Amino acid sequence: MEKQGSRALLAAVIGMGVLLAVGSLVLVGVLVHRISHPRDSGTPDPAQVAAATGTQAVLPQDLGRLVLDEPAGTHVTSLARQGDTMLAVALTGGGADRVIIWDLAHNRIIGRLQVSP
Repeated sequence: MEKQGSRALLAAVIGMGVLLAVGSLVLVGVLVHRISHPRDSGTPDPAQVAAATGTQAVLPQDLGRLVLDEPAGTHVTSLARQGDTMLAVALTGGGADRVIIWDLAHNRIIGRLQVSP
């Protein structure tokens, strides 16, 4: 009876070892695949969303122009882009310095930061 228990235990240990080895290889394979095939984690392509939902695609050029209501004498001092989804625009002149966060995917301003003079 003791030999059968030992054999079952040995088989269970070997089986778990094999499962651990296979699981580790799958994890390494997934990591290598994701590193070698990077994907933008921002907003999805409008055509893909339209195909998945069965609706009409709204392309960025269909959203119209963005008009900033800034006072006269305002100048853009710098731009910083975050992927394909956001743009930070630093403005000076026409009042206190400020930064505007522009959502490029939806063509709208999502935030304003004003630096007190």
